[in-house]
Amino acid sequence: MEKKNKEEIEKFHFVEEEKQKEHSPKSSYQDDKKVNMKTLLKDSGEDTDTQLFNTREMAIIKENLKEEKENNLFKRIYFGFKFRVGILLGIVLICFILGCICIVRSLNSTKMEPLQYVENADATYKVCVSTEDPYLKNCIDYSNNIPTQNVKNIQVDFSYLAHFDKETDLNLVYHIETINRIYDKFDSSKILYENKDILLDQSPIPVHKTTADFDTNFEIDFKKYNDFVLDYQSKYTKSSESTLELIAYVNNGEETYELGTMNIPLGVEQLTIFKNFPKQQEKNMKMLVRDWNNRSMIDLVLGCILVLAGVFAIVNLTKLALTTINRKSEYDKRVLELLTTYDRIIVEARGGYTSDIVKKVIKVPNFEELLDAREILKKPIIFSRVNNVKSEFIVEDDEKLYKYVLKEADIEKKISKH
Repeated sequence: MEKKNKEEIEKFHFVEEEKQKEHSPKSSYQDDKKVNMKTLLKDSGEDTDTQLFNTREMAIIKENLKEEKENNLFKRIYFGFKFRVGILLGIVLICFILGCICIVRSLNSTKMEPLQYVENADATYKVCVSTEDPYLKNCIDYSNNIPTQNVKNIQVDFSYLAHFDKETDLNLVYHIETINRIYDKFDSSKILYENKDILLDQSPIPVHKTTADFDTNFEIDFKKYNDFVLDYQSKYTKSSESTLELIAYVNNGEETYELGTMNIPLGVEQLTIFKNFPKQQEKNMKMLVRDWNNRSMIDLVLGCILVLAGVFAIVNLTKLALTTINRKSEYDKRVLELLTTYDRIIVEARGGYTSDIVKKVIKVPNFEELLDAREILKKPIIFSRVNNVKSEFIVEDDEKLYKYVLKEADIEKKISKH
């Protein structure tokens, strides 16, 4: 029997393994965790294979004591390679977005500043009449004694000039509209008819540092408006009067205000034009101006760093993901290798392994130790896939359950160390 025990001791190589690990620089054993198999066998007083394996269990438990204590204190969560790559890509994208925000914020740094400017606007015009006399000009300078029945249209030349107290890139926009009103002759507040037309649509006023100016011309179809009023008076009431009002508007980004007007009476015998364009009109406003300061510089530098880091990391992570996502990981290769090599003694548990009996669980450090347990107990190895990154190999008897856990994270750690 003593000879048999010695053969079993040689089979497991526990004493030899302990001596080798003691002198090996890669050994993870501590001096206080070493186990002398001869002493354990002597203390057990048993000569059977079962007792020999039970003694060996004590060595395995002591060997994994530190790991068990750490697992009880803190449960590590393992994520798959693809999932971790996705997390990293998300972080990189966030950095990229934050970098763009910093750059935009630095470029759009503004503050409110007061701005004062003086405007001058005016309108000159000519009256175009209908005549069959080839010696008479069709368009002549305005005169108060022109009969309205001969007037076709009025040509207007509108000019604008503004002076600013500082250089600016203010956005000025103008437009011109006409309002045709017919009202009671004895009560001008009683409007009988009103119609608005856009004569010139919104157009920008060119700004040159401290000045802004433009010159434009257009026509007023006087005959159309006048004929309409005469027809209205003949059909509805002659105790009415009408005017055609031309209004020029300017928008400076803060408000839209009236720049000047022209007033032309309709339905009268003689053409009369009244205009009102104030000279040296002062305007005060507040406008947004670019404010380049230290914070803007910090935002710009930080944004550039984040964007460059994001672009660099995205390129590298994308390459890594493309080269590895369709390739089996070392963990998958290891699982497939074990299932193929030991196909005859491994039974796969579909849907996971469960047991109705509470048993003592003993974790073994590697698959070779589990094979030794299987040879002694003469039981098959049960394979259970816990998730995509973790699998369990189990050998059980009536009271105990021997388990080897294979994790993707552990395999990657070993690869990274090498």
